[in-house]
Amino acid sequence: MPQYDLARVEAQLRHLADTLAEFQEDSRGLEAEETSALLSTIGPPRARNVVGQVLRALEGRLGEGEGVRVLITGVHRGPGGHTTTWYEAFSDEDIPKALGSPGLARSLVLVANGERLRLLSALVSGACGSAEAMDRSGLSQGQFYHHLRSLEAAGMVRKVARDQHEPTVHGTSTLFTLLAAADYIAGKTPVAGEDAE
Repeated sequence: MPQYDLARVEAQLRHLADTLAEFQEDSRGLEAEETSALLSTIGPPRARNVVGQVLRALEGRLGEGEGVRVLITGVHRGPGGHTTTWYEAFSDEDIPKALGSPGLARSLVLVANGERLRLLSALVSGACGSAEAMDRSGLSQGQFYHHLRSLEAAGMVRKVARDQHEPTVHGTSTLFTLLAAADYIAGKTPVAGEDAE
C-alpha cells in the first residue's frame, strides 16, 4: 500500500466525507439524539462529523438486513513528519474466508508475541538502526534477529540498508489495530449507546 503526504491524505479524507454524505440520505439508522450521544464521546467536532458520516454510510449499506460492516482506518505521523495512512474494510461476507484461512492461526501466533510487538513498536517509533531498535525493545541480540526475521517474512518490516529496517504500512496498521483491539477487549469503558452484556 502506498504512503502519502499529509496534504494528499487530507484531500482524500475530504473526498471520502463528501462521498459518504451522499449515502447519508439512504440511512434509516440512528436517531438524532442517539447519534449525538455516541459521537460526543469521540474527539473534536470535525472528527465527529466524519465518524458520524462513516457510521451512517456503513449502516445504509447494510440496509434492512442483518450483518456487519467494519471500517478500520488510521493515520500515523512518524519521525521527521513522515505520514502513513491505511484503511481496511471488513463485513460478514469476509468471516468464512477469514475463519477458513489456513494462515489464520499462524498470523495470530505471529502477532500474539509481546517481544515482536515491542520490536515493531520500536521500529514504528523511529528506531531504524538495529542497535537502537534492540535497545528500545529490550531484546537480546538473539531475540532481536529471530523476531526481526519473523516480521520481515510476514511483510511487516523491510530492510532499507545494512542494519537499517523500517515498518511497512502493513506492519504499522497491524500494530495499531491490534493494540486498539486489545485495549477494547481488555475492558475499555463502553461507548454511550452500546449494549451491555
